[in-house]
Amino acid sequence: MNRAKKALALALTLLMVLSMAACGGSSSTPSSGGSSTPASSGSGSGSAATPAPSAGDSTEVAQPTVSMLVTDESEYAKMSEEELYQEALKEYEAGHTLVVYSETSSTEKSTKKFEEAYPGLTVEVSKKKAKDLVTLIPTEAKSQTAYSDLVVTSDSTGSIYEEWYKNGYVVAYYPAMVNDLNQDYVAYGLPITIECNVWYYNTELYPDGCPITNWWQFLEQNEDGSYKYKLCSHPASTLSLASDLCNLVLHGDEMAQAYEDLYGTPLEYTYDADELGVEPENAGYEWIYRYLQSDYSLFTDSDEICTYVNSATADAPIFGYGTGIKLGDALENGLNVEYITDLAPFSGFAKTKYVYIRTNTDNPAAARLFTLFSLGGEDAKGNGYDAYVNRMGCYPTRSGRDELEYNPTHPLESVNSRPTNLEFVYDNYVDIQDFFEYYAEAFK
Repeated sequence: MNRAKKALALALTLLMVLSMAACGGSSSTPSSGGSSTPASSGSGSGSAATPAPSAGDSTEVAQPTVSMLVTDESEYAKMSEEELYQEALKEYEAGHTLVVYSETSSTEKSTKKFEEAYPGLTVEVSKKKAKDLVTLIPTEAKSQTAYSDLVVTSDSTGSIYEEWYKNGYVVAYYPAMVNDLNQDYVAYGLPITIECNVWYYNTELYPDGCPITNWWQFLEQNEDGSYKYKLCSHPASTLSLASDLCNLVLHGDEMAQAYEDLYGTPLEYTYDADELGVEPENAGYEWIYRYLQSDYSLFTDSDEICTYVNSATADAPIFGYGTGIKLGDALENGLNVEYITDLAPFSGFAKTKYVYIRTNTDNPAAARLFTLFSLGGEDAKGNGYDAYVNRMGCYPTRSGRDELEYNPTHPLESVNSRPTNLEFVYDNYVDIQDFFEYYAEAFK
């Protein structure tokens, strides 16, 4: 079913690209963070694009095979902040108000500064859960009764990337004057912030650093068959973990090599691929299968994961996998926890929050002005960015903003996380959730 779904999506995208070519449409590549030739009219016109990875990357970044991305090529795409402001004032004089849907309360904080910076403009922010936005935007678009002007959200399952662009709900706006975006994260939309899911260890128990350096060590057993470590994570019903499990499977070859490098022998596969119809001999599936037999606990909140790791003792060492943005809170609360950053073959996976411009917005200039303001303005240093990146574990997507101010000991590169491949997640997350939940119940 997932393969058929992907094939249909690819076919529709090819048809869209061919149709655009027949009509004289052009493709654009936001490799420098900007748009190509703007369209002559319309607030939401755009074209399919395949962003290229930046030169000199230390790790190869998986790019979409056929990009669903539709970049903004409207007349507003190359406007400066001041030009957008003047156009936005005209929209407000016409009786329009900018409406923003956002999964994060950071947007509400940034909005207050936006209204101070641009007198005459007001913003209505409605906080929505990411999983609800996936269905809300299509419903609004089809009913044509209620519209937001832009959306700030993550895309854990790839559903937004795979469906919103091709159905004409949104476009990806890359401000022309922004040329310092992290190119590892532009393939699926305009990235505003990066957060990583990581493993935590107890620093009081291991004051000289974490003894675990490989994913397979978490699953080691004692001679009597008991497990050496207690582990914890979110359940696979949490879309963020489901996404990470997909990427673990995607990088199965590296996981297999990490096992062989650690133990000197090839990995032996023990899961039954035919039982649920999954890929055979994939080290990502094998790791999940063994994890579900280990001494593990599931928590719905990463605060609970940090608290559990903090309770580790020499007789019961604990490691937990959760969101990295909880580290600052944990340290403020006196917990003895820290990231594990030197795991083979990687330490975790990075998640991105994106800004999407609605194609049918009545506020095309205000929507883009708000987006640019939220990215810190033309130089990345504006205070509109503060609410998003002034927190440990949150990383700016622009090199113009100092990532070390709030992450002095953990720059993004040092966290050793891989960008998420949303194409693969979209095609596989349901199967991997089923795999996790089936064996979690079986081994219970």
